[in-house]
Amino acid sequence: MTTAYTAKNSLPFAALPTTNGVIQYFRAASTNVADASYAPDGLAAAPIYGLGGQLLQGNEIVAGGNVTLVSYLGPLLNQGALCWILLSCEGGAQQVANATHSQHAVTLGQIIGFSGAAPGDIKFSAANEVPVGWLKADGALVSRAEYGALFAAIGITYGAGDGATTFGLPDLRGEFIRGFDDGRGVDQGRAFGSWQKGSLYPYDTTQNNANGVWSASTTQNDGPASQVAMGVDAYSTAEYSTISLGGVDAKVNYALPGLFGDRGYSGITRPRNMAMLALIKC
Repeated sequence: MTTAYTAKNSLPFAALPTTNGVIQYFRAASTNVADASYAPDGLAAAPIYGLGGQLLQGNEIVAGGNVTLVSYLGPLLNQGALCWILLSCEGGAQQVANATHSQHAVTLGQIIGFSGAAPGDIKFSAANEVPVGWLKADGALVSRAEYGALFAAIGITYGAGDGATTFGLPDLRGEFIRGFDDGRGVDQGRAFGSWQKGSLYPYDTTQNNANGVWSASTTQNDGPASQVAMGVDAYSTAEYSTISLGGVDAKVNYALPGLFGDRGYSGITRPRNMAMLALIKC
């Protein structure tokens, strides 16, 4: 929403300036939340640009600040029509053009670009907050238009969304990342961006003494609680449809995830790890 600023000069303008360099001073009554315009002495409003040659974005003009504007008419801004350039406002953010030499001030956009992260890059953060220029890698459906650079990078690899206006982000919550095999033959048959189930790990649960054959056992013989004790993850048994559990103490097989008590249970193995926030560059 455009923030409209007005002011009255001690010698009012009869018409808007037709030359460059006309200075205007006024005390701002409000802070701009996006772009802004200025209208002196009840005349027509014209847009306000920053020194970087872009429309204001927000917080360049702060309530209570002394604002200095200068008129500009020329080919660089506003298609040649009258506009105002913000020279200063106490407490406001100052817009600058992109730096081209070593002693120039840089913009936030350039700093983000200099970080080396390109759309689609993944990082993990020890802070549970999403920084500017990143999204949670949580499988959400997001706008193809709003995140055009990211859509160009990853397409519909992680979900086509509604097939027209949205696309899916990778969902890395609770997942480990594995390098794409890409023909090496170590992880054969994998498609890029595909999900892979974990390795099944059976173990004994006992009432009193370990009775397995050189396998790990836990005296925590409740099924889910034994998974916590053994440091394995719960899993969907449907992903292991041809597997059953057996032991030397009985000529029987037990359907997954197992028969706890004095028999055995199972889970998915995992390495030692720490939970952090998975992010994707947008």
